[in-house]
Amino acid sequence: MENSNGNNGTQPSRTDSSLTIAPAVASSTAPSSSPIAASSKVESAVDPESGVPAVEKKTAEEILAQVVETLPMRQLAPAFLGVALAMFMAALDNSIVSTALPKIGTQFNASNKVEMVFTCYVITFNAFQGLYGKMSNVFGRKPTMFVAILIFVVGSILSGASQSMNMFLACRALTGAGSGGIFSLSNIVIADLVSIRDRGKYQGFISGVFAISALIGPVMGGAFVDKVSWRWCFWIQVALAVITVPTLAIMLKLPRPKGNMMEKIKGIDWLGTFFMAITAVFLLLPTNLGGNMYAWDSPVVIILYVLAVPSILGFLYVEAKQAKHPIVPPYLWKNRNVVTLLSINVFMGMTFWTLIFYLPIYFQIIEHETATDAGLTMIPLEAGIFIASNVVGLLVSKFGKYRPYIFLGTAIAVVGICLCLVLANTSSKAIHVLVLLVCGLGIGQLFPCLIVAIQASVTRQDLATVSALHNFFRMTGSGFGVAINGALFQNYLNSNLVKAAIPTEYAEIAMLSAQSIVNIPEPYRSVVEGIYLDSMRLVFKATIPMAALMFLLTFRLQHVRLNVKAEATTEPSTPARTSLEAKGEMTLAEAIEMPLEEDEKTKKDKEVSK
Repeated sequence: MENSNGNNGTQPSRTDSSLTIAPAVASSTAPSSSPIAASSKVESAVDPESGVPAVEKKTAEEILAQVVETLPMRQLAPAFLGVALAMFMAALDNSIVSTALPKIGTQFNASNKVEMVFTCYVITFNAFQGLYGKMSNVFGRKPTMFVAILIFVVGSILSGASQSMNMFLACRALTGAGSGGIFSLSNIVIADLVSIRDRGKYQGFISGVFAISALIGPVMGGAFVDKVSWRWCFWIQVALAVITVPTLAIMLKLPRPKGNMMEKIKGIDWLGTFFMAITAVFLLLPTNLGGNMYAWDSPVVIILYVLAVPSILGFLYVEAKQAKHPIVPPYLWKNRNVVTLLSINVFMGMTFWTLIFYLPIYFQIIEHETATDAGLTMIPLEAGIFIASNVVGLLVSKFGKYRPYIFLGTAIAVVGICLCLVLANTSSKAIHVLVLLVCGLGIGQLFPCLIVAIQASVTRQDLATVSALHNFFRMTGSGFGVAINGALFQNYLNSNLVKAAIPTEYAEIAMLSAQSIVNIPEPYRSVVEGIYLDSMRLVFKATIPMAALMFLLTFRLQHVRLNVKAEATTEPSTPARTSLEAKGEMTLAEAIEMPLEEDEKTKKDKEVSK
């Protein structure tokens, strides 16, 4: 469908004359019979990288605003393989480290700092989310992905070589900076390759890759810890990178931004990135330190929380008033679906990562399982995620609806978290399997649905931004969830160990090294294990309201049509939609994808912001 202004399915947006890019494959390879495909045949030289006319040049923002048609399978399969390998590598790192943490804490005599490992990772994971999204627009998806992978691999190598807990924390922070880019760019690249209607199916596959890595990770990590060394949990990433990087380099074909390098660098919102980074630090760090290494009313904790306020205000001011190309355009905060979905992501991160982080500790300390066995015990959770994410992803693509599955997934997740209290009261393997399977079937539905929903709620030019925010808010939630539950766990554990009728030296052993509990003689060991079990129950209880809030937020979601097929043209029109299409300011597919009642309002918000 060719607009009156001559652009094939483009949408007016802010442009930078110094940036030109060959049009995306997806927008020019659609069959002519499609109501949203370009109707004219191009007879000109073909760009060897993108496979589209080299003579037709458009700005980067124009290309990113184009309608995307799913590529033919012969082109999509190899590109998707490269993205899946990158996601597998980053996701494996997440799952493998949870199994190794008890051993790492014991070796460095710092079991009371294991929650800090995750917090350091999350802070840097979040700090550069907005930057990765903008850099992928300016420098291209592939170069930015390679930079993220390089940072990730260097961080992993140094993590495995760490000689102290403080060094390990710093290296995990470096790893998080790279991992954040891999996660965000994987979602962005899939959106470049696949139409909004088919995206649920392919996001389901990616969620399946995540589940497989989470299934393999604890088992592999347990084997390394028990048989070789925990350091190999991180060095294994080098081997995976050797496979992933060449695969991406050869098989992933995407548009290549052109233009002056200095102009590109100047166009990045560096000040906004700085405020986003320090906001993550000021929010997550005191949440982890409070009640653990410092008292909640200590000056360090209070000052960090106080500093979070001006950093948030500074970020909002820069994005609204100063940034030429803001990493988070202010008009997005007026989009009801975007705000709701980001809020759901916060509580999903709290819920999911609490399970991933604390269940292996529970099975090793309370159930006396080895690290390998603890990894195997997590299989039902990951199996549930794998099944639910793939089935729901296919259903979203088939019927073009995501809201029912978000509602159902959050409801089942609440039930699963409540059942974790039953898990903590029994050693029955059958009950363990049932509880973890229910949790996985609930949470698994959310992985493909939430990313598709938030991408469908904005126009193409904001796709990279909301994809980055999607990961930012989820990992922020995970950081808060682990930190809050870690503070509750450690406070309850320490205070009750002090009160318990056991010698002081045994109480100190239990505080500093969870795995050293086996060296405490009876009957004191039973007392210590009872206190650990009560501390774990407290964690599960605290997670229930987090999951419940996630469920309640689903009632605020508005449905956005995902139809981009022929039957989509039969949808009733509205004056706002007709006007936008007539002016060439919105393609038919984008008009269908946006909520009917919000088209004109969203347009006005964007005009005011610009």
